[in-house]
Amino acid sequence: MSDCSVGIDIGKYKFDVAVLSPQGASKYKNFPNTSDGFKELIKWLGSAVKLAPHFCMEATGRYGEQLAFFLHDAGYSVSVVNPVCIKNYGKSKLRRTKNDKVDSMLIAIYCQNESPKLWQPLPKASRELQALTREMYRAKDLLAQEKTRLKAGQHCRAVLSSIESRLFFLEAQVEELETLINAHIDSCPQLKKQKRLLVTIPGVAETTANALLGEIPDVHRFAGVRQLVAYAGLAPSERSSGTLRGQTRLSKVGSSRLRKILYMPAVCGKRYNPAIIAFCNRIEAGGKSKMVALGGAMRKLLHIVYGILKSETPFDARIHLQKA
Repeated sequence: MSDCSVGIDIGKYKFDVAVLSPQGASKYKNFPNTSDGFKELIKWLGSAVKLAPHFCMEATGRYGEQLAFFLHDAGYSVSVVNPVCIKNYGKSKLRRTKNDKVDSMLIAIYCQNESPKLWQPLPKASRELQALTREMYRAKDLLAQEKTRLKAGQHCRAVLSSIESRLFFLEAQVEELETLINAHIDSCPQLKKQKRLLVTIPGVAETTANALLGEIPDVHRFAGVRQLVAYAGLAPSERSSGTLRGQTRLSKVGSSRLRKILYMPAVCGKRYNPAIIAFCNRIEAGGKSKMVALGGAMRKLLHIVYGILKSETPFDARIHLQKA
């Protein structure tokens, strides 16, 4: 039995669903973005669709995450695709209208014609770690903002007291989250083993190791390290046409969180990690700038992380120097 394609356009309070059969027949309805709405969707599909549905939605973060988990846990085929793919697909079809109904149908057409790969959620332990590490980074960002405000100028006594109170609260929250993260990792043998491996890399401390484990899915899901580099948006993007030669830059089409996590360890690695030092020296000797070398250092560090997690062996400078 062939599948029918179900496109879902996610909103904060509702989601729009377009069903497209292999023969081109379509149906449309919207539902509240709640657990009751998820159940209504399944009930409606049971009466409206006779074929096995293939659900497809854009990666919209927390607004669509719960629906994706619900459908996957219920045993349905689910694809979660980069919104850029849908946007460019719409452009290729010369789409002139944009609304929720049209967007959901476009996603259904994309699903039917492109057959995107099925989504595999992270294991429960990794999902919890990801949630904790992201919350910690949010708290750290707020803490940095408040510290900047405190140093920005003179404040009256009431405002100063308010800022200091928030600083005290945020510092306590960051400390509590770090404790929870470490306890969570210690409770999971696989995560604990991977963390011990990652901290053997010069420039990677416990906080970075925790965050990397929260943001990198199981490395065995990637066909090779190049896929992981592309996932992080660290693959070089060449821009040239005919006689025109643009500057090659990082694509940045990928996880901005992962790039943020890798930045400071790469800076540190340029000073203390022999494999990254050798790699950056070679780049700079070729006439490239220090910022280009830093982007290369982030990519090289991700190569090292991939190799260590895949082989389950600690960092060995001799091995990685050979590949520098």
